[in-house]
Amino acid sequence: MSTSRALPSVRRLLVAGSLVAAIALAAVGMLLQPEFPDDPSRYVEMLAGSASAAIGLQLFLWSQVFWAIGLVGLAHAASHRSPVLGTLGAVFSGLGAFGHAAYGGANLVTLGVARYAAESGDLDAAQAAFGATQGGDFVPYLLAGLAGTVLGVILVAVALLRSAVAPRWVAIVLLAWVVVEFVLPNFLSGAWVTYTSLVLGVIAFTGAAVAVLRGGSGAWTTVLEAEVPERGTPSSVETATTS
Repeated sequence: MSTSRALPSVRRLLVAGSLVAAIALAAVGMLLQPEFPDDPSRYVEMLAGSASAAIGLQLFLWSQVFWAIGLVGLAHAASHRSPVLGTLGAVFSGLGAFGHAAYGGANLVTLGVARYAAESGDLDAAQAAFGATQGGDFVPYLLAGLAGTVLGVILVAVALLRSAVAPRWVAIVLLAWVVVEFVLPNFLSGAWVTYTSLVLGVIAFTGAAVAVLRGGSGAWTTVLEAEVPERGTPSSVETATTS
């Protein structure tokens, strides 16, 4: 198989694998992070005492790389039949991944300061550093991560509904995941909200990955690659020469 014939399959596998990796890493990362306490001043102390916090934050950061690849690729597949929604979904999804990556970096800084505070006993400085990473210069990145992710997923889901690239239930579960993950916690609390969000996310992203793998290669083939004849098939130039 020539390179031009193999590349569409590689792109399709990359997007499908990224969708699965994104939700898997994000889910495990969230489960490993300590639960945010009712008293924010205790969070730094809890963070310093959590052995799994660093692993959870690292997994969340890496999930954003696959998040961008997977959702932008999914939006690309839908853009062939829904170009405006697909393009906007890709832009906002990429923006959300960028904002969340910056937010994850700020949390890693907080983790380092928390551990230093635990060793030195200067918890006041650590709490001040934590407060700084939740506001000020970090606000644009926090907003970009939140708004970009919410709008990106919604636009991609609607594009999937209009393009029929994936089964309708995939888009519906994606929309349900947005509601449970970003809207419901403002009104209800409890571990069941987190677990429901994780289950919906795994179902939606896995379903989208399967749809990408089962779909045709047309969305992943460039115009130049489509014009390359298969081995053994005469090209248009060869046909014109022999005729």
